[in-house]
Amino acid sequence: MAWANGAFPDEFSIHFPAGAPSRILMGANFGLLVSEDAGATWRYSCEPWVVLGSSAALSDVPVLFYQVTADGSALLAAGTEITRSVDVACTWPPSTGSVSGQVLLDIFASPVDASLVFAIVGVAPAGGYIVASHDGGKTFDATHLYDTTTDVLTGIESSRSQPSTVYAISASSNGMATNLLRSTSSGARDTWMPRSIPAAAGTQSRILAVDPADANTVYVRVLGGTSDAILITTDGGQSFQAPFTIRGQLTSFVRATDGALYAGTSGGDLYVRPPGATAFNSTPLRAPHLRCLGQRFGEPKRIYACGDMVIDGYSLYFTDDGGNTFTPVMKFTDLQGPLSCGPVQTNCAAHWNRIQGVLGIGATVDGGQNGGGGGGSGGGGGSHCASAGADLYCVLALAAFLRRRRRERASARRIR
Repeated sequence: MAWANGAFPDEFSIHFPAGAPSRILMGANFGLLVSEDAGATWRYSCEPWVVLGSSAALSDVPVLFYQVTADGSALLAAGTEITRSVDVACTWPPSTGSVSGQVLLDIFASPVDASLVFAIVGVAPAGGYIVASHDGGKTFDATHLYDTTTDVLTGIESSRSQPSTVYAISASSNGMATNLLRSTSSGARDTWMPRSIPAAAGTQSRILAVDPADANTVYVRVLGGTSDAILITTDGGQSFQAPFTIRGQLTSFVRATDGALYAGTSGGDLYVRPPGATAFNSTPLRAPHLRCLGQRFGEPKRIYACGDMVIDGYSLYFTDDGGNTFTPVMKFTDLQGPLSCGPVQTNCAAHWNRIQGVLGIGATVDGGQNGGGGGGSGGGGGSHCASAGADLYCVLALAAFLRRRRRERASARRIR
């Protein structure tokens, strides 16, 4: 999950729907950007249309995170609601069932089963539960697959190679103990096995990814305030390798098709563990100021990287040489407007008029600094987004406000 930054448009995640080899989706705090031609041109579905009850140019919802199902449908979790689109971001009806009006801490769409979506719901003052949808996120079941009244649930993800294997993370409310929860029965109730994560007291753990080729390998991020670490288990949580630690905060991560690991920071540092290696490079590569990293499943080389348009000059790059150089793809000022479908044209016209001024479309934009280390045409020398997740208590504190806003604007909602 990621915080919308409220000052400048910010990238959160990048997605590559299966069955559409030229389509790229990019989640930002002003809507969902869509390219149908491998990044050559871009349009968008605006945040006030994607998120129920929002009217801001930049997101006024504190927690936004996108997922894409195995059949290419898009899901957005925003505060206390999930909306979904099965028509390439044209319409966004809300999900119903057990998630309706609840505080959402995470969602995850199975990478192989288009019908299966997991969600974590937070409960005040502490605790939460896991529920699932078996119709692609349209409705969520009432049955709690896992629930707790004392621990914080911070993430959930299922395996691509062994879809019945599901992981979640729970942490005691005092921050003294953290567990990796594992189910090999598709998350069914009473099948979760806790394994202790060797993280220091007061830190927070998040699932970065389950390895797409090995259901027993899980990458875990540990947030420690002034430093972040990556823990890796290759035996389903029974043991963990010594952590890889950096000073600062990781904002992006991807396990590439060739087995390489990439982890980036908003300061422009890219750490790489090459295929077959056991350690990350000690000296980071220079990169754009990374907001996300992503790769189309099965793509042999190309890694996409979200940058910071204000600093780097571009919003999206790619690298074909393992992060040594980055080639610019798009900056937000390249947007051609709302998607051409009728609902988006109607409901995003006013937002487009406002966002052009916010983004500086039509104005001269500063070229920014070089984003990479040693080449690339302007950026020479970025899922699952790994930017800092919202603490449960921060989310719960905002829940009442979000619910009030939802009720107040219910009468003015757009017809979907």
